[in-house]
Amino acid sequence: MSLDPLSDVLELVQARCSLSGRFVAGGPWARRFSNLHAIKFCAAIEGSCWCDIDGMGPPARFEAGDVLVTNGTRSLMMASDPERMAIAETTPVERDPEGIYRLGTGSSFVMLGGMVHVDDRRQSLLLDGLPPMLHVKGTTSEAATIGWLLEQLTREMEHTDRPGRTVILAELAQLLFVNTLRAYLAHASDHDAGWLKGLGDRRLACALSRMHAEPQRPWGLDDLAKAAGMSRTSFAVRFREVMGVPPLAYLTNWRMHVAERRLLAGATVAEVADATGYTSESAFSHAFKRAMGVAPGRYRKAADAVDEAQSVGHGYAPIAGAF
Repeated sequence: MSLDPLSDVLELVQARCSLSGRFVAGGPWARRFSNLHAIKFCAAIEGSCWCDIDGMGPPARFEAGDVLVTNGTRSLMMASDPERMAIAETTPVERDPEGIYRLGTGSSFVMLGGMVHVDDRRQSLLLDGLPPMLHVKGTTSEAATIGWLLEQLTREMEHTDRPGRTVILAELAQLLFVNTLRAYLAHASDHDAGWLKGLGDRRLACALSRMHAEPQRPWGLDDLAKAAGMSRTSFAVRFREVMGVPPLAYLTNWRMHVAERRLLAGATVAEVADATGYTSESAFSHAFKRAMGVAPGRYRKAADAVDEAQSVGHGYAPIAGAF
């Protein structure tokens, strides 16, 4: 197991990014992007506009070099002027003959949009970790790599006949998403929703890394507090405030995710029990059924049946277009 919880989570949910295209707007305009239940990212490459998420306010300036990530729980609004958000349209934006999504007149604002495709069995894990919207400014020191990636994406999109273009765009989009999360964690606020922010807390991250690296170890609250360099009480309070659950509840939840992954990979119930720190198959089976609502063996059979039914597809949650 990795000592890097963010990588663990992204690998567990099989997060894979793709670009939806280029969005160009000019003149007075406003747009509500309401395709929910999908993780989306938007990267401004020219000009600026205003952005907001339902119920969050006030609107913020979205400028060249900035990146937004939304978790699909609320509508994202963008506009040339914040006062126009009240009349933002929801009808889909059509592509022009060049494959560009255009709105209004002119091209004073240009952005790239993309989607994060996630294994539908584990989609809630990442959705629950993200706030409704995270906004990484291009002016932060951590955004230097993001700026370089945006330059490469822009260049690659301008040359449609380059060999390997599709693969390169997908890999660049993946790097853009992960580096945006990394930059966000450097400045995440305790007031943000979602547990992801805990990975940016230096002390909590130490304890989280230990749990992820050794889920089979019989961790106690004292052990985890020591790993974080905190007192037992301070650690327990801080962990629950930031992560939304007590430390040992998080550990149990993570063990169940690890168990699910190993079961689907073909491990026996005994092997999974040992890998997740349970002293017997029966103890593990009881914990798994309590968490997942079904016994381990029955869960694997049901998952195999779903995989067989979806064999003609890619196995990811269905996701609508970005614009």
